[in-house]
Parts: sequence; C-alpha cells; structure tokens
Amino acid sequence: MATLLGSLRVADERLTSAFDHAFAPAHNPWRHLGALAFLCLVTAVVSGVIAYALYDTSVAGAYESGLRLQNDPLLLGRLLRGMHRYAADAFMLLTLLHLVREAVRGHFRGVRWFSWLTGIPLLWMLWIAGITGLWLLWDERAIYSVTATAEWLQALPVGSELLARNFLTPGALNDRFFSLIMFIHIGVPLLLLAATWVHVQRVSRPRMWPPRALTAGSLAALAVLALVWPATSLGPADTGQVVARVSLDWFYQFVHPLVDGLSALTVWGLAAVFTLGLAAMPLLRAPSITKVSPAQVDLANCNGCSRCVADCPFGAVTMIARTDSSRHPRQAVVNPDLCAACGICVGACPSATPFRRLEDIVSGIEMPDTPVAALRRELQQKLAALGGPEKAIVFTCHQTGDPAAWADASTAVMALECAAMLPPSFLEYAVRLGAAAVVVAGCKEGDCEFRLGDQWVRERILGLREPRLRAAAPRERIAVVWSGRDTHRVRATLKDVRERVSALKGAEANTVWKEIEHE
Repeated sequence: MATLLGSLRVADERLTSAFDHAFAPAHNPWRHLGALAFLCLVTAVVSGVIAYALYDTSVAGAYESGLRLQNDPLLLGRLLRGMHRYAADAFMLLTLLHLVREAVRGHFRGVRWFSWLTGIPLLWMLWIAGITGLWLLWDERAIYSVTATAEWLQALPVGSELLARNFLTPGALNDRFFSLIMFIHIGVPLLLLAATWVHVQRVSRPRMWPPRALTAGSLAALAVLALVWPATSLGPADTGQVVARVSLDWFYQFVHPLVDGLSALTVWGLAAVFTLGLAAMPLLRAPSITKVSPAQVDLANCNGCSRCVADCPFGAVTMIARTDSSRHPRQAVVNPDLCAACGICVGACPSATPFRRLEDIVSGIEMPDTPVAALRRELQQKLAALGGPEKAIVFTCHQTGDPAAWADASTAVMALECAAMLPPSFLEYAVRLGAAAVVVAGCKEGDCEFRLGDQWVRERILGLREPRLRAAAPRERIAVVWSGRDTHRVRATLKDVRERVSALKGAEANTVWKEIEHE
C-alpha cells in the first residue's frame, strides 16, 4: 500500500507541475479542487433559487417552464439554465477528483479521518440533488430516469412491488409528486452547504474559496459554456411510455446503464462496497510511516503568546487559563486527538531559538521525539563533520523523498516532519556555525502536507509573520525551494546559492584589493 501510494503521489506531483506550466502555482486549479467544487455548489444553489422563481412546479407546466428559459430571446434564460446545469455537473466531477487526490495523498488517516468520513455522505447527497434536478425538467430523459430509478429502488426489500408501475401511471404523477421532488432538490443542496461546514470543522483556516482570478475564470468558463453549448430539454415526457433510446447526463445518470448491464441488486451491492470501502480507509496504515508523538507544552517556557494557536493547521492547540503560578494569564494546551505531529507549532514558538545559552534548551511547545535541544545538537554535529570551504545544510521535510540524495562530504541534511517546524533563527544559526549555504526544501508550493507549512515559512522569512527571520540575517546564503520529490530542483538550488556566495566573496576580495591599491 505504501509503495502504491508513493507512486501515485509522484504521479500527482507531475500532474500538478504540468498544470503549473499553464497556470501560476497559486492559481493552479489542481490545488483547489475542493474550493472549486464549493464554488460550483454555491453557483448551482444561487442560480437554482433564481430559476425556482421562474419555474412552474406542476406536471403540466414543468416542461414549458424549461422551454421558456431555453428560448429566452435575451439569452438570460439560457445563461441561467446553463450555469445551473453545468455548475452542478462540475460540482460532481470536481468532488470526485478531490476525493481521488486526497486518497492518493493519504489524507484519510490520522487526524484527517473526520474530514474524510464526513465527506462520504456528500457524494450521495450531491447525486440525489443532481438527479432530482434532471427530473424537474420533465422531458424524455426525466421520465426514463424516474422509471429506471424506481425499478432500482424496487429491488430493495423496503420497496413496493408496484413502485415502478405507480411512477408510470398518469394519476400517480401529479403536482404533489413535483412538489416532493422540488422539496428534495432544494433541501438537499442546503443540507450540502451545512454538511460542507461540518466537513471542514477540524481544519484551521480552510480554503473554502479559490483565488479570485481562478474564481472569475471558472465563472466565466461556465457562462461561456452555457451560451455556446446551451442546456436543452428533449421531447416532453409521456407518462404512458418510456422511449427506447435517450441521451443521458452521465454525471448523474450513470447508474441506469449499470443497472441495465448488471442487475439492480448488483449495483446496490457495488454502491455498498464503494461506500463501506471509503469509510474503512482510515483504518489502513502505511507500514513505512512511524507514529510520531503529539506536541507537548512546557509551562516553564510558555508565556501564553498564542502564536502556536494561530499557526496550527488543524486547530489542535488552544489557549486556556493558566494552571500554574506563572504571572502570564494564559497557556497553550494541545489536544492529542487533533494533533498531526507536524511540529509547525514549534517553529512558531518564540522560545524555540538555538541562540539561547542553555545547554539543554526547552521550547514552550515541543515535539517529544525531536526536541529543539536535539535539533541544535544535530545541526552542530553535522556541520562540524563537513569538509571543504563551502559547507551546506539542507533542512527538508519528510515529503521530499530520500534525504540522502543530497548529502555528500560538504553537504548535510536534516529531515523534519514539516519545513515549518524549523524556527527561522536556525537558518541564521547555521550560518553562524560556518554554513556557506542554507537551503529549506519542502513540498510543492501550495501543496504542503500539513496545509499551511509553506505559507508560514514564506511569511516568516519575509518578515511578515512571527517569529521573523532577522533583517540582519545573511539572506544571500539562505534559499527556500518547494521541490516536492524533485531532487534536481534541490541540487540546482544548492548550486545557485553556492555560486552566489562565491561571487560575493570574489566581489569582496576585489573591493579589498582596490582599496589597497588606492592606499
């Protein structure tokens, strides 16, 4: 399983890189599948509310309502209907892609189990919302879908033997039936909005909306598609018969050919296996991943600054009233059930600095398996063991492949759970110990394994977020590369930093020589 997920993760990174060539990394749609799906849901809901005001919820008037929108001479009806239809189709497609990508990245285990499990019902809810919307058009496609769905439901023990026949009886398909379908079609999307809120409850700073440029482009694409390729109805439904051949909306009506090709019970079995299989995935464990202990707060060094709370990607750290005799009014506390053990909170702690004069420094919040004191000792030992005038140290996260790929006689590697676990002061400290080049290598930009690590590293180094890299730090010796598993980018970055440092040394030497000549 671990080997398979690793191969799929590499494939995902390559696909992401391919999209990066067409879009800016921050606007890469492959990185915003969940947010784009939510945008399409909101678009479908808003356009559906407007369409409802223009829709006749009756057997006799439903079909004509759709035609009026379709044939609107100002094209506003075509735009409205197409936006609603294509936003719903895109919602289904993007949701499935989002699920697949999260599965490929292993985001179904650990602290992410809640988001994974709460996402499974969303699939069925959006399918129900979509297929009932197609029924409301009440054309040939709708009557076929209603009948086929009734026959599929009839296979369940709770179904009536006459269910399908009742759907085909003109007297049974009355205005109450349409009111029921309309209630379902409106109510389920509203439940979807609420369920989406539950879905992201254990995520700090969830990315609910795509970037503005991507939002505008997506809405424009839906509008153009609605006008150029309008959503149209087939012929009116005839409750006395079902047409032999009919075109389908494969996003929501894929189940009907499956039932025809297999059997109703077989498809129910496949649906149950699919759902239960997704629900069981959090129980799977990757054998190559060693369980890491959650973060722990050391009250003797915690001043209640709440930076760890602000930076935690999963809301595992909160502030409570002080429980000791300290003069500080608050303290941090970690919920181990929510902690992903990423160490980002350690990188945020102001006491996690290697410049403290204590032999065994202790941070206000620590990772028990890799305390700050151990990180400082490891850095000291590895730099001391290097040879050559251009020593280099690479701080890398566990998602960037094999750390040994960059290690040599003049280059040391320190692997962390996340690049944002490293306090910025460690970069300057490495230079103080003699490192000519200091490189931080992490996941692909915008694809941090722990969601916010790349953003916090960038803002800390740029001085936009505490703790900041000091303005006096030798930034010409420091570089950050969001390489993912691309080892060539890390080597290229190391080479660039070393060349930059050599050029600066040469320039300084020329300056000194000119000053001597002038004297």
